[in-house]
Amino acid sequence: MSNQPEIALFPEEDLIHHRPDWFRKALAEEGETRFVTSEGTKIHYRFWKAKRADRPGLVFVHGNGAHARWFDFIAPQLTDDYNVASMDLPGMGDSGWRTEYTRETYAHAIAAVAFEGGLGEKPVIVGHSFGGFVTLITGGLYGDRLGGVMLCDFRVCPPENAMEWFKNDPPRRATRIYPDFETAAARFRLAPLQDCVNRYILDYIGGHSLIEVKEGEDRGRGPEAASGWTWKFDPFAYEGLHMGPDHAEMYRTMPCKVAGIYGAQSKDYDPETIAFMRKTRPDAPIFTIPHAQHHIMLDQPIAFSSAVHALMSSWEAEGALGAKAGAPKTGDLCAAAE
Repeated sequence: MSNQPEIALFPEEDLIHHRPDWFRKALAEEGETRFVTSEGTKIHYRFWKAKRADRPGLVFVHGNGAHARWFDFIAPQLTDDYNVASMDLPGMGDSGWRTEYTRETYAHAIAAVAFEGGLGEKPVIVGHSFGGFVTLITGGLYGDRLGGVMLCDFRVCPPENAMEWFKNDPPRRATRIYPDFETAAARFRLAPLQDCVNRYILDYIGGHSLIEVKEGEDRGRGPEAASGWTWKFDPFAYEGLHMGPDHAEMYRTMPCKVAGIYGAQSKDYDPETIAFMRKTRPDAPIFTIPHAQHHIMLDQPIAFSSAVHALMSSWEAEGALGAKAGAPKTGDLCAAAE
């Protein structure tokens, strides 16, 4: 008997294994590999330049144990109008590992990418799940310099229900090292666990979740004699990580635009908490993506990118993303009036 939690599985005939045309075209628009340094840690991100000059931009921030390449097929859908970055948080993907991680550690790394990555005067942060949590913290610390934040399947709870995801975790263990790539890739699972009809996406992100290690490299902080393939995240990154009770106040007072995007079938779409968020911040749109669970960008990638694009367009039209490209300057208006 499996000790894995039970999840709703899709019928075999619904599963999509081949890469559709839109996906192949998106991957053909390869992002640039870039790095910045935050608090002494090397932070990796991927960058896609807008097809028009002087455009605003946004940063995608992945969830727990994920990486920048979860957005390789999302970012190119936005580059007609926006500069796009997708980053690896400290301790994940191709970013450096640290001896200590705090919520501020992550926020400063996000800010480094946002403000040094060529993303315009007022960049927007789009954070999913754990990435939504650290995006909220980034907004609380740097909101006056941001155009907005989008919280994707991350709930802001009232103080009395404040979440501490890692408080009672069992002791962390080193990541397992598998003998070959195929064995490791076959073990890839989403967390929290769910099924996904777009198996071609799972194959893509799963393959990019692994790194080959040689004897003595100790990438997973395990036995130095081991070699093979292991996961691209620091297994001890969340040890003792404190989330804090101040999320609702941060959400209420954040001096930039805010929005919430949820999967309509996600366990994180809790009507009571969403009602609290709407009451706390009536100006912030909150909506769901149909037929999406927690991992919205995997379940409904085109609908997700369309939702992000719509919010960006609305915020840009309101002037929240800085000077609008192509808009006449004050002096030009005066000259025209004369």
